[in-house]
Amino acid sequence: MRNRTRSPASLWAWLITLFVALVLGGCSTIKLVGDYDEQIDKGVTQLQKDVETFLVKLEATAQKPADKVENYDKNTKFYEDSKVALSGLRVRADAMERNSITVRMLDRLSKNIGRLEEMHQEGLVKAEIENSIRGALNSQFTAILTFELAKKRGEKIDDSRAQSPSTPKSTVEGDKK
Repeated sequence: MRNRTRSPASLWAWLITLFVALVLGGCSTIKLVGDYDEQIDKGVTQLQKDVETFLVKLEATAQKPADKVENYDKNTKFYEDSKVALSGLRVRADAMERNSITVRMLDRLSKNIGRLEEMHQEGLVKAEIENSIRGALNSQFTAILTFELAKKRGEKIDDSRAQSPSTPKSTVEGDKK
């Protein structure tokens, strides 16, 4: 075996190299989610407005909570437009690195708009919109927007918090018709 002795100069060079590597490594940030995307933010906000407008319009076509709303056949354009908007948002989200959470949330929203369409085809009742559909869809829109805005602020993302609604559903009896 060879006996290796290091000179003090080579030891200092090695320590300085190690120190510089640690300092530079400590300055880097590790991102677990993709960057904020203004187009996704605006697109989801617009889609939420379109969905809410559609639900308000449907509710106006029935007088009592137990009455059926306007037939599905008269509203197919809304569903077509929503599918196109969601598809565009999903493709954009999927094209960005580390954006799988946003993609999953958009997929869930798409499935629920599909469920709304199925319910409408079977005969949608006004009370279903008031009691469950609006709240479920708004919770999903809120989750997606909360997540995007957290990315904008650079906050640590808590997936469970992003998927829960920030405003509780009203339980006051006087609110029901």
